[in-house]
This record gives sequence, structure tokens and C-alpha cells, in this order.
Amino acid sequence: MTYVIVTGKDAVSGLPARTYQTAFNQARRLYGGDVDVWMKLNLRIEENRKTGA
Repeated sequence: MTYVIVTGKDAVSGLPARTYQTAFNQARRLYGGDVDVWMKLNLRIEENRKTGA
């Protein structure tokens, strides 16, 4: 299982990460640690769900 950083209306940002902690650290590097910024971007970390196939 991998995790991705998702913003706004399901826009994936960055590369998939093997662990939640790695994805969280990547999000902090990309967007900083300010909770208000994360809320405005609707930033979240989700399991990478493949569609189709």
C-alpha cells in the first residue's frame, strides 16, 4: 500500500510514499507545517487507490 498527498478536488501532489509518515513529511516539505495553509488547500494524505483495470 502507498500513500499520496491530495489537495483541493482530488489533485495528487508529489510522488506516492510507502508509509503514511513519509507522505506526511513530504507534505510538510512541500507546504510547510501551518495548519491554516493545509485547511485552505484541503490538503490530506490518502491511501493510493488505483482506478480502472
